[in-house]
Amino acid sequence: MALVKEGSAMRDMYERMPIGRLREIARESHADHDPEATRIFVSRVLDMEVERRTWFAHENLGYQPFSSTAKLGEHPGGGTAAADPLAIAYDRGIRVHAAHEEARQFLAYAKLKPRVLLAALIQAAKTDRRVTGPWAKSYDQIAADLGPYAQRLGFSPGNHHGITMVCYDKFKPLETGWLKHKETRKAVPLFKNGQAIKDSARQCKIQLLLISRL
Repeated sequence: MALVKEGSAMRDMYERMPIGRLREIARESHADHDPEATRIFVSRVLDMEVERRTWFAHENLGYQPFSSTAKLGEHPGGGTAAADPLAIAYDRGIRVHAAHEEARQFLAYAKLKPRVLLAALIQAAKTDRRVTGPWAKSYDQIAADLGPYAQRLGFSPGNHHGITMVCYDKFKPLETGWLKHKETRKAVPLFKNGQAIKDSARQCKIQLLLISRL
């Protein structure tokens, strides 16, 4: 029981720790390195990136990227306290918090493929315990109507429809010696179902965990 309480206390500390400091402990080379710190760092980075992207995408109209009770002790976002400073900054009229910029820079440094990053951000948005509305839909429903979700997360229109395959139906040679062919195009969904989103999100987190340890 004591070990469980100690582990819970450590997680709580990591969730409240400044993101820059947590980034250092996430590195394997750090004297106080803890694998749990690495996992929480990745989770917080994704949570904060969702907050940043949805905040700017909606111009903050009618939406706050933190709990209305955040300063009363409730953890905002995906169950962490990462956005507590943001709530205070918002009250002061500051549109962006430095920690969110640090998270953005880390993800840019990771050079993730857009597909896996999109999947991880969708999962982060869905696991926010305050989730309502479109994000409360199932993964399968999101995969079937991906466009609006991709745009909410800041991905440009046209990049979320999927992969376009070009097929050539060949016919017999003409008198000129050239082959007559017909070109057809088929759009393949970016995620064929909800499980594909989950699998891609997991792939993204594995990549981020590996990079975070460096």
